[in-house]
Amino acid sequence: MEMATRKKLTNNLRISLSTALICCLSLCCLNLGAQETKYSRDVIPNYRTDVIPVIKKDTPLFNYSTEGAIEQIKMTGIYNERSFRFYSTKNEVISKASVTVRYTPSPALIPQQSQLNVYLNGQLQKSLPITKEQLGKQVSETVEFNPKQIEDSNRITLEFVGQYTTVCGTIANPALWLTVDKSSYLTLNTQKIRLANDLSLFPIPFINTQNPSSTSLPIVFANKPSDLMKTAAAVFASMGGVKAQWRGIEYPVYINEQPSEQNYVVFATNLDRPEFLKNLPKVQAPTISIIDAPNSLYAKILVISGRDEADLITATRWLATADKGLAGDTVSIVGFKALPDRLPYDAPDWIRTDKKVSFDQIAKYKGQLTSSGFHPAPIKLELKLPPDLFMVNQSNVNLDLRYRYTKPTTGEPAQMRFLLNDHLVESYDLSPKSTSSSFNSQFSLLNGLANLWNGTSIPSDMLSPENMLTFDFQYGLAVAGGSPENCKSVALIPNQVEVDPNSTIDFSGFYHFAKLPDLKLFTVSGFPFTKYADLSQTLVLIEENAPANVLSTLFTALGRLSAQTGYPATKVTVASSVSKDNAKDKDILVIAETDRKIGTMDKADPLIILDALRQKLKSTFSPDADKVAYSTYAEDTGIAAMVQYESPYSSERSIVGLFGDGQDGSFLLNKRLMNPGDLKQIGGAVAIIKPNAEPASYMVGETYFSGSLPWHQRIWYSLLDQPLLLVLFSLICALLIAGGVFYIMHSVIRLRSRRH
Repeated sequence: MEMATRKKLTNNLRISLSTALICCLSLCCLNLGAQETKYSRDVIPNYRTDVIPVIKKDTPLFNYSTEGAIEQIKMTGIYNERSFRFYSTKNEVISKASVTVRYTPSPALIPQQSQLNVYLNGQLQKSLPITKEQLGKQVSETVEFNPKQIEDSNRITLEFVGQYTTVCGTIANPALWLTVDKSSYLTLNTQKIRLANDLSLFPIPFINTQNPSSTSLPIVFANKPSDLMKTAAAVFASMGGVKAQWRGIEYPVYINEQPSEQNYVVFATNLDRPEFLKNLPKVQAPTISIIDAPNSLYAKILVISGRDEADLITATRWLATADKGLAGDTVSIVGFKALPDRLPYDAPDWIRTDKKVSFDQIAKYKGQLTSSGFHPAPIKLELKLPPDLFMVNQSNVNLDLRYRYTKPTTGEPAQMRFLLNDHLVESYDLSPKSTSSSFNSQFSLLNGLANLWNGTSIPSDMLSPENMLTFDFQYGLAVAGGSPENCKSVALIPNQVEVDPNSTIDFSGFYHFAKLPDLKLFTVSGFPFTKYADLSQTLVLIEENAPANVLSTLFTALGRLSAQTGYPATKVTVASSVSKDNAKDKDILVIAETDRKIGTMDKADPLIILDALRQKLKSTFSPDADKVAYSTYAEDTGIAAMVQYESPYSSERSIVGLFGDGQDGSFLLNKRLMNPGDLKQIGGAVAIIKPNAEPASYMVGETYFSGSLPWHQRIWYSLLDQPLLLVLFSLICALLIAGGVFYIMHSVIRLRSRRH
């Protein structure tokens, strides 16, 4: 018995040791294989979200307001709802969401009968009754959302239901109010998920096109990129700016290095590719593919590859202009024909200046020209103009505006207010009577009433390259009250208003003419480069061995330029030196670092700065000049500069330089370029950008002009800045005209006297 037991134990021990040995050998083989694995397709993907870290983030609720930037919210009996919108991208899942609302109810409210309701996508999540202890005091309540009701686009609605009396109340009573504090916040728990390798999802997950956040998209090269590879990456970067639009996009640059846990783009040829993609199969044509990032649970790589660098340019041009054909994990481009150069001033996001433009061509989304409610929200329409459109104060823009509206209650005032860039242009009463028969026969009526405003003009001195037209319909609202013995009530009907999409605005007849240098035209609209939306007449200069931070400035700047036009820079040229061939008849954008002598540029004279940067450009990019060694990393001051002056290679052409003083300066400049609103106050010929301060601008150097004017407009323009000379010129003209009239009249009298 004992012998049998011992034998059995010995056998079990042998089996255990054998199993352990096999497991150890298997683990060693697996580890060895993992060390040798470089190509991402060999990495086993993990689709489980429970192993991906949960990211918890608290964000101020007001950041999601559908009304734009707001400082406070006061809800009343009439304005009893406020909405907020947040988004869930396709490459993440929101596992948990809640909103913490901090609010103060009016002390006049009746407890329990008054409440604050919280909705998500129209579904009630929780009703928060107002208790006696809460009246007049700030309350903090957290409402958990049902995760099953969270969608790609989500709308949070706060509804205030208030009672201040049990009989004969009115919603217009000033005692009905509840304020929401700006310390309220939204909490989101998100987890990344691994999407399928499907290019039909592009630009997702690489570029954010849904929520208001900006995009940071790294670009990876195997080595310092050549001019052709920089050109290909610049085309791609500009396309990203078009996709991101107003949200902003930046491009950190990595050389033969993987960004950690982030989607990114790799440029590779058959002979020049990053080490971690060395096993990537060679291609026989310009190719775009999407693969899983090595050693990441969810990140993707967009690989733009080709036989050589020319293929990379073909691939990015195709990707930037393709409206179909993206599907699967790989696309090979065969027989691509580049589009012809674009005409001047034909940027898709700029309004046409050669003919009338209807409002339906300007509107960007369905329903933009309509509004409803007791007090309808203003209807807004954005207008982007060519920045060099020549206007004087006497110029007018013809506007043919047609709008429909609900009939106002008889005796109650109602107006339509037209504002341009928040300045009141005109206000018109909304008549409760019927409109003319000619209008009724031409346009369908909305809820029974309409009005027509024809031949109205907009003063041009109120216009800028970026404009906002606002149509604000205001209805007077009188709510009956009474007494408990004689209580009166009224049923309020929401109003409906609409700006007719056939309304037109006409900017034709204006000339293109600008006095330069003026960096404001560059920072607001990218002028003069964006005159041709594809940048076909733009030369970008950047040093051959530019460091990663300067390359990042190049790509971020191109993204901003194309975001302002709505079209990618498919014809841009990137070079490391100037020659007569590549600089002639071109506007030049220079991306470079400054040297230590400009490290204290905020203390130097602006003219000295301009001259110093001119000399740097000449010494750095001239093919015949000796390269000067600049110690740019000795002192990272966190200062950046922008300059503009006339090109020495072609008259009426510009050079715009973007300079960062070391890595800190480049970082500062890139962040400013990414945010469309950060540089709008810059102007003049030299601008200095410092951390935590408004940019400083200076008008120095020689002036020059872009565009052309007829001789009579030239005379008028020359006299605008000379009021005394203008008066003298007017007197001379008046004397000449009077003398001419006197001579003609005298000749007529003499002729008549001879006949008699």
